[in-house]
Amino acid sequence: MSRTIRTLRMRIARTSRGARDDVLTGPIRGELYGAEHLSERARELAVAQDVATTPAPRRTPLLARLEETSRILARVHGELSAHSELRADVGPAGDWLLDNYHVLREHIHEVRESLPRGYYRELPTLASGPLVGYPRVYEIAITLISHSEGRVEYDNVSGFLSAYQEVADLTLGELWAVPAMLRLGLIENVRRMGLRTAQRLQEIERADRAAGRIAQAAEKGGLALELELAHFTNDAQALTDTFVARFLQQLRAEGGTLPAVVRLQHWIAEEALSAEEATARATQRLALTQVVMANSITSLRAIERMDWRTVVEQQSRVDGVLREDPLGHYARMTFETRDAYRHVVERMARRTKRAETDVARAAIELARAALLHHGHDDRRDHVGYYLIDEGLAQLERVTGYRPSAREKAIRGIRRHPSIVYLCSVSASLAAALAALWWLGGDSARASWWIVLLLGVIPATELAITLVNKCVTAIMPPRPLPKLDLLTHGVPPEFRTAVVTPTLFPNVQSVHDAIENLEVQFLANREEHLHFALLSDFTDAEVATTADDEAIVAAAVTGIEALNARYAPESHDAFFLFHRPRQWNPAEGVWMGWERKRGKLGEFNRFVLTGERDGFSVLIGTPGVLRSVRYVITLDADTMLPPDAAPTLIGAIAVSYTHLTLPTNREV
Repeated sequence: MSRTIRTLRMRIARTSRGARDDVLTGPIRGELYGAEHLSERARELAVAQDVATTPAPRRTPLLARLEETSRILARVHGELSAHSELRADVGPAGDWLLDNYHVLREHIHEVRESLPRGYYRELPTLASGPLVGYPRVYEIAITLISHSEGRVEYDNVSGFLSAYQEVADLTLGELWAVPAMLRLGLIENVRRMGLRTAQRLQEIERADRAAGRIAQAAEKGGLALELELAHFTNDAQALTDTFVARFLQQLRAEGGTLPAVVRLQHWIAEEALSAEEATARATQRLALTQVVMANSITSLRAIERMDWRTVVEQQSRVDGVLREDPLGHYARMTFETRDAYRHVVERMARRTKRAETDVARAAIELARAALLHHGHDDRRDHVGYYLIDEGLAQLERVTGYRPSAREKAIRGIRRHPSIVYLCSVSASLAAALAALWWLGGDSARASWWIVLLLGVIPATELAITLVNKCVTAIMPPRPLPKLDLLTHGVPPEFRTAVVTPTLFPNVQSVHDAIENLEVQFLANREEHLHFALLSDFTDAEVATTADDEAIVAAAVTGIEALNARYAPESHDAFFLFHRPRQWNPAEGVWMGWERKRGKLGEFNRFVLTGERDGFSVLIGTPGVLRSVRYVITLDADTMLPPDAAPTLIGAIAVSYTHLTLPTNREV
């Protein structure tokens, strides 16, 4: 028996080592903090972190870990599925994993997409501590996860980041990486809890087999029981909480009254754990695994629902500086435009080794200096002039930024686009003809003029296609900056008319045009957006036809019905501008003057001067159209997508919001 006890003590020592190893494989979990203590922990972390000043290492341990985690979760999912099909108890955490495995796969894919290796290597890394070489923002993410029991919500994320940045600023790249890092931390938790769940099933199976063998040996008695007990005590596997609880439970069920079995239970209780203690620990471990698994998966879903654009803007110190734009237009722009501004600041700061806020402050100071020097009538007063416009070179000189060779090449192409394009096409054409001449052999070389004559047209098409593809592949797009009129609405100074020049051949075409106009209105409902039909009769051999009166009556009734439905008081949402036929001696028919171009010209004349002589019918309250600044023209078969009108207006309005709004109207 002394040998058995010594063996048990050795196994208990291995169990203790397993407990220490559990620190590395257990959940990312620390003391649960409230909002105040969580903020204090964020400030402590900011003080304690030591950020490396040398370039980030080429290795990407988090991404390598993610790929390993993906394979492990696939294996664990397969094991749990197999046990579940056999109606085995996979535990609450196992049920969570089985039900939400598709969610985990989606988030793993999202991390791969949002955190490419090049972007990962740009993140500031830690120079010391247990996570040395890892991105600083990853430690921020797992610290938040550990002190919130894995419950990631908008409030604790924004509060933690705000408190952290009271001590140290985060870069724009780090702020955008926060959701990916939170996902990595939560997926790591799921990985560890998944392995725990699979390990629990293995320990239960092992305990059942061991108890079953001892019970069978006990039935035989004598030497068979002693041999089985010796085999059990010499087993190298550790006596874990789950194994002991399940093993003793099964022993009691199989043959707990046998003297030898009772002695074995006493040995385990004295040298390892009692049945009650093992059961309590196993139950606690099972509950903790379930909580961590559930919180992690729930938080992954919450991260997916969060508006990270709002989080980044609220936490960005660069955004706060740029909102000091002297003209105040930065805050009124679309998120995409503001983000483009911030990315310029980020790029310049990374290349010049300056703080991002310093670069943004330099742009603001240039705009303020221009405002003092030129007054409120120059686009140089807007900070965007120095970030994406002609003032960029001035900002680069102030910050010491040196454009890369690729940037210089792209800027040179944009300064001389026609020359570069024509030269590229000519060179490609010459190369294509030379290749054709060379491949044609001696006969082609002798008759070079025939090769030139027959090959110039296909070679030209080939050259143009090749140059066009190269241009689209090499030249980055330049999205137009826009005001955010979707959020703030179209203001009265940007009042716009959406007009549709059309022909009315019959009454049915009128009904179709009215229906189309209503659809356009419903997709782009704005207080200062108006919709008008500019209509003509079709060409005819006489000035009026028998159908004209019915066509006009249907158009008038349709527009008035729309105004009664959507603008019953003002009657200024919909308009009809209809023209009579005029004799065209050149074509020998009665028709609308200058057709589409004529309708638009006469409408613009009405807006600018109030003259309406060209229109025989005008339905709607025309006075409001005299303050129209912009006109959007649609073909009769063109649909205006939802919210497209405010977007278009926001793009053209930027041309004028860089200045004080002019007093004259642009139509």
